[in-house]
Amino acid sequence: MIEVSVHGAEGRMGRLVTDLIEGAEGFALAALLTEVGHEQPVGAFHPRLPLTPQDRLAAVHPRGGVIVDFSLAPALDGLLAGAAAVAAPLVIGTTGHDEDQLRRLRAYAQDHAVVLSSNFSVGIPALRLLLEQLAAVLPEGFMPAQVETHHRHKRDLPSGTARALARAWEDRRGAGPVPTSSLRIGGVTGEHTWTFSDDEETLVLTHRAHSRRAFLRGLVPAVRFAAQAAPGLFTMEDVLESGRRGATA
Repeated sequence: MIEVSVHGAEGRMGRLVTDLIEGAEGFALAALLTEVGHEQPVGAFHPRLPLTPQDRLAAVHPRGGVIVDFSLAPALDGLLAGAAAVAAPLVIGTTGHDEDQLRRLRAYAQDHAVVLSSNFSVGIPALRLLLEQLAAVLPEGFMPAQVETHHRHKRDLPSGTARALARAWEDRRGAGPVPTSSLRIGGVTGEHTWTFSDDEETLVLTHRAHSRRAFLRGLVPAVRFAAQAAPGLFTMEDVLESGRRGATA
């Protein structure tokens, strides 16, 4: 049984993660964590667990369990401090970290398993692999552009997923930044469209999430992976590759 605490449990994604963990075989929901001042007693937010402030993370998270984080980037320092006290592996879906925060995450991953992904869907890792392949094979004349569309409440602009996709292309292509446009309209769950064009042809790739649950399809495998992995900073591609190796072993 893998015990899981949800950090950022009050948010939209945190609520979905909570439901997902409670319904997943082989998992037990251990704690629900929120920012200091937002705590709630048993029954107010969840019928069985209190909503616990972040500064009490080490007191409520069981040693050997995994912490799933869908909060906000400024909460990272408190998360790492509490997680370090109980030597917890992390699965992080929070986006918007700056370079200094990413440095601290890499340092934490030297001693603990960390799965960091801006998107736990199945389609986004596949799209990233396609972008890397296209960066290697498309002639130099093809110009890329990305348009990402999300609901009007999404804060980061462009999205963490859009930035990660652009980095995948840029790192493989060795070219300049990919032009990225962001739209925040209505209740759009999430869409990333890439267009590649030269004077003769145009190629278009689109990933479209039909619900927020699409962003969590890989979360259960990611938690299982983190619970067993050696220290290191991993991606959803690592999780999916591990699953493929296990299926063919």
